[in-house]
Amino acid sequence: MIGLVLSCEHASWTLPPGVDLGVADDVLRSQASWDPGAYEIAARVGEAVGLPVHTGAFSRMWVDLNRPPEHADVVPRVSYGAAVPGNAELAADERARRLADYHAPFWAAVRRDVVARLRIDGACLHVSSHSFDPALDPAARRFDVGVRYDPAVGFEAELAERLQFGLRAAGLDVRANQPYSGKGPGITTSLRAELAGQRYAGVQLETSFAVTHAPGGCARVAAALTPLLEAVRGA
Repeated sequence: MIGLVLSCEHASWTLPPGVDLGVADDVLRSQASWDPGAYEIAARVGEAVGLPVHTGAFSRMWVDLNRPPEHADVVPRVSYGAAVPGNAELAADERARRLADYHAPFWAAVRRDVVARLRIDGACLHVSSHSFDPALDPAARRFDVGVRYDPAVGFEAELAERLQFGLRAAGLDVRANQPYSGKGPGITTSLRAELAGQRYAGVQLETSFAVTHAPGGCARVAAALTPLLEAVRGA
């Protein structure tokens, strides 16, 4: 058996009630703030396989849940080229409080779920749902889905390749470790290091805005991914 854990770190563009970071509304609704469509894909998969999704409640401009707590941009001053004035002069104690209140509980919940799956099932596939803007590099980002993982971790690479083959068979144009490396800073990378030697696979799914913004695009990716994860869980 292989247990499954689902997460979506950049699920929302909203800020906590009463918070104003000095960012225009159109920027707050852009990729500088969240990953459009990523949560819809994760939620559809979660509903289909009967699992909850660990979901980031607020904008990555508030706290980036896909960065480790020590990372310089976990509370970004600039996000995808957009300045975040409310973070520019953030005091150290305020930064620490924000991480304690929002970042630490999310990571702890995902970690508990992963560890439980490792203890109960002996193995865990953690799928973290994200999306990317093809307009940032139109020549290179002409694909539907990226599957990000560490090729040097055998168990993880095996499962990631199964997902790639299955998504391609469903008619999606898939790339390995694009548009970003699977070993960059993120929750799966940190858990991979923490759980080294155990059968943990942390795979980040990156879906193009060209898909997530298309009618039925998120449903299409979720429909392709669901049977693959069900097969993994039954392995």
